Amino acid sequence: MRKKKTTANLDLIDLYSRLLNEIWGKVSELIGESLLAFLILLTIGRISDKFPILSGIRVSEAGISLETIRKQFQDIPPEDVHRAFQGLVKNLFNVFTAITENVINRELFSTVLPKLREAEKMISR
Repeated sequence: MRKKKTTANLDLIDLYSRLLNEIWGKVSELIGESLLAFLILLTIGRISDKFPILSGIRVSEAGISLETIRKQFQDIPPEDVHRAFQGLVKNLFNVFTAITENVINRELFSTVLPKLREAEKMISR
């Protein structure tokens, strides 16, 4: 059972890594790497009490790295991994809404929604 959980978590982390890097690519073009890094770190800080596992995400002007947290997720239920990342994405969307009145969200919606659906399917298996 542990191996199945670990594989599911790694698959989820890979999916969310791709998603966060796609978000990075699109949003950094609109607002710049420094501001985006700040907003992501701010968002992680705001939700880290609820999802402490997200504190292992590394963010710099070069982008987002989930390598540090790959090991931390091995013993966590996949549903909790998904919930944490889904919370991060939702809160990022809230921040983007507040600062750009949905301009960024409209750019991201077609990228984010299919990946969130894919994550839902992964944890329902």
